[in-house]
Amino acid sequence: MRNSLTFLTIAQSIAIAPQKSFAEVTDETNAFAVLGSAYIVPEQSSVLPTNNVSPELKGQPNQQPAATDEVTITIPMSKLQSASLGIELSDVEFRTNRRVFVKSVLPSSLGAQYNIQPNYVIVTINGQSAERTNSRGVAQMISQVKQSNASELILTFRDDSFQKQLKDLSNSEGKEVTTQLAPSGDNTQRNQDGSIKSSYSETSQEDQKITVSQLIPPKMCRRGADVDDLLEISYVGSVLDTGAVFDGSAVKINGSGIPGRGNDVSVYFVLGKQPFGQFPPSFDVGLR
Repeated sequence: MRNSLTFLTIAQSIAIAPQKSFAEVTDETNAFAVLGSAYIVPEQSSVLPTNNVSPELKGQPNQQPAATDEVTITIPMSKLQSASLGIELSDVEFRTNRRVFVKSVLPSSLGAQYNIQPNYVIVTINGQSAERTNSRGVAQMISQVKQSNASELILTFRDDSFQKQLKDLSNSEGKEVTTQLAPSGDNTQRNQDGSIKSSYSETSQEDQKITVSQLIPPKMCRRGADVDDLLEISYVGSVLDTGAVFDGSAVKINGSGIPGRGNDVSVYFVLGKQPFGQFPPSFDVGLR
């Protein structure tokens, strides 16, 4: 009986496997929302990207804004010849993403003199990405720069200012803040023995950044959203360089509503506590 059920399940899966299609996804926020609802998109608003994308971004999806939470420190090589950098490095790792951060800085060291801070994440070393190596690899990269003909050591770090920048958005109209969620490079999912996990076809990715801007500052907000808060959100996902809608809280696919959504214009989720992959990581990062 078990074998029969298993066979039937496999046969059904093969029969209903979705074929490649070119479904038309349309945003229906205004159609679903009642008159006067906060979810109605204002006219002439930049909430929804359109096909009128700026020329510098048109057809160039890889052109991303610079991160606003990065700090670059330049140290003359002459200083490094006579003194140690004096920083202790450590690693933090999640799935295939790895970061190297400054664990401590020796007082009166060269690192302290140039204001390198604990918990700084190392992004690049003389323009070369350091976000897919470990602390030993970073130490080796710094050593190679010292042994080269370079006149200076250029270290770019990511500090912890992004959350503060989000809170300050209301103070500056039109301001944007940007951070990097994941670096480019190999992201192959592997087993403990190093073999590639089955059903994982993606082996590389480009830089993944998130830019947050506040279109309409709240009239009164005494408490910002934080982890564990239940949030209600209305959203639209669209392709940056074409404006094509691919997802949203109120969309239709080929003119039909999505089953189970009941024509709602919003979704609920617990900030920072949803299962991995259930919502875009930008929700957790950008809405705190």
